[in-house]
Parts: sequence; C-alpha cells; structure tokens
Amino acid sequence: MILKGYLEGYYGRLLSWNDRSMLLEKLSALGMDFYIYGPKEDPYHRIKWSESYPDETLNYFKAFHNKALKEGIRPYFSLSPGLTYGKNKENDLKNIIAKIKQLKDIGFTDFAIFFDDINFEKNRNLGLQHGDLLNQVNNFLLKSDDNSLIFCPTVYCDRFSQVKLKDSPYLKGLSESIPSDMPMLWTGREVVSKTICNSDIETLRNVINNPVIIWDNYYANDYCPNNFFVGPHMGRSVTDKTILGLGINPTGLPLTDSIILSQVDGTESTGTILNHYEVPDEFTQLLPFFSSPFVSEMYPKSLKEIKAIKELFIPLCIEWKSHLQLEWAPFLWNFFNDLNLFLQIKEGKNKKKLEAWASQRYSNLIFETIFSESDKGE
Repeated sequence: MILKGYLEGYYGRLLSWNDRSMLLEKLSALGMDFYIYGPKEDPYHRIKWSESYPDETLNYFKAFHNKALKEGIRPYFSLSPGLTYGKNKENDLKNIIAKIKQLKDIGFTDFAIFFDDINFEKNRNLGLQHGDLLNQVNNFLLKSDDNSLIFCPTVYCDRFSQVKLKDSPYLKGLSESIPSDMPMLWTGREVVSKTICNSDIETLRNVINNPVIIWDNYYANDYCPNNFFVGPHMGRSVTDKTILGLGINPTGLPLTDSIILSQVDGTESTGTILNHYEVPDEFTQLLPFFSSPFVSEMYPKSLKEIKAIKELFIPLCIEWKSHLQLEWAPFLWNFFNDLNLFLQIKEGKNKKKLEAWASQRYSNLIFETIFSESDKGE
C-alpha cells in the first residue's frame, strides 16, 4: 500500500496554523498518512535555517504536532540548509542538530532534510557532502528508537542529472555515503512530471536504490501563478512495488488543496467533489481550462464559443460568494481578462482602443509582446 500525504513545500504562500489544522482533518478523513512541513516562505526553514525558532512559533508547532497525532497523521518537520551549508561544516552541523533538537523536544520524531533548488555544481563531491550531513543527522536521531529521517536530493528529477540518470555523479556520491534504507523524495522525470510509472523508478534504482517517496508537483502552481489545477489526478501508475509513498505538493490555498487531496484520493468524481464545496455548475464549463498543467491547445475556437464562455463571468466572479471563490477569484478574473483580449482581437477591434484597454490590465512586458512596435497605432 502506497502511503499518501500532503507536502507543504511550495513557494509564494504560507498557510496559517488554522489552515494546517483543517488540512490535517482532511487527510484523516481521507485515510491518508503524513504531512511534511517544509514551506519555502517560512524564513526559519530555508533562508534563516541556522537560527532557532522563537518560543511562540514552537508553541504553534507543538499544537500542530499534537493535532496531527490526534488525527492519525504522521507529521514531518523539514529543514532546508542547502543554500549556505558547507561554508563552516562544523558550525553548520551544530546549528542543524540544535534546530532539530528544538522540534524533538516538543514531540517531533520524524524529520526531513531538503537540498532542493540550490545553485551548485551537481558533482560527486556535493553528493558526498550531502551524504555526510545526512549520516550525521541520522546518527543523532538514531539515539532514540522512534525517530526517522527522509531527504530531498539536489538532483530530484531525471532532468537535473544533466547526463543519463545512471551516470549522475551527484547521485552516485550520495548513494555511496548514506544508508540504503533512508527514504528519498523524487519528482519523476521532470520537476512537474506528466507521468510517473514503475519503469521511471527502476531507472532511478540503477544509480541509487533508496526507498522513494514521490514529491508530486502535478497540482503545483507556484511556477505558473496565473493558473491553478483541480482536475483528476492523472498519469500516476506507480505501485507499492517501486515506491514507498506519494506526497502532493499543491498550492497553499487551503480549500483548493482540500479539493486536490480528494482528487488524489480518487474515490469520488470531480463533479461530486466540487459539489461538496458548492462550486457553481457554471464552473464545469471552465474546468477543461483548470484541469491539468498538461492540457495543450485548450482555447475556444469560434466567436460563438468565446462569447458563451464570457457569459460565465457574472455567475463565477460576481454572484458566487464563498471562501473558495476568494481563493479562485484572482485566477478567474485573470482568465476572463485573457478571454476578453482574445475576443477583441478575434473581432478585429480598433487597435488604439484595444491597446488602451490592455495597457491597464497587463504588464509592460506582456503588452509589448502582444502589441509589437510595428503594429502599434495602426
């Protein structure tokens, strides 16, 4: 059986503690297994990783930890020291152990070290350095029987290996220096992978054979902040023969992420899930645009179709009032702005008027792209 959970590892948003509590309840209701805390926007997780958390924040962590256990969810605390780790290894290690001890002292037993998204040459020496750190942290944790450690490598997808995966010097160095039973996070062939299958993991095992937890960015939108995705969870055919778990790294919008967790669970249809959250029926017509990051050429083809979709603006952006609508409002308004621009271009509207309209709604970079110098004022 594949363990499933929530991975708070995105950029650009930071959940409140109440949001996290609600998501723990959702995970529990779905029978899922874990919550990995690792938000990039927590300064003490990444930018100020070597500094201790203030006492007030530790109180929130303790309440979060206790809530997770009450809901039957395994809470992981993660630290991301990779940006500066290695300048003073001895002092860095002391700071990492001290930080982990802070969380151990309030009850945490499960930890993660992230080396993702750092700009270093991905060579064997970096793999050995990261492996050495993981070993030392693991040795500290092994002093207590109930502790565990997982990690995210710098090469966390096939594409980042820069060579054939089996030849990755970074992963080879890492594999040589860590216990083979320490679980690792992996996103697949890409940062956002269209498909993840057993053969992908078997390819990974040619260079490193540690248990794999998929860091699944299928629903992530920090890299495309004008969009979001809430369609069915597609393209994942991995089984428990090749992976230990799957953690979904979604949006940081708590109600949206609850919907996404239901999609990952896969028990109910998209329509049923959206009905639970009282999403207006009109959204069904827009769902193809907000279903998946891998739907290409999804745009209305005729003026009649464009105008029909434009009619959905009032029920979805003006009349619908809910907390979920507030999460989706920026994306919906942006969509209808784009649709209006598309319609006006299709109808051949006066370019000066169109430029005036667009200049108030788009950045200078986008405006210059749409209206080239040669076309302006015609």
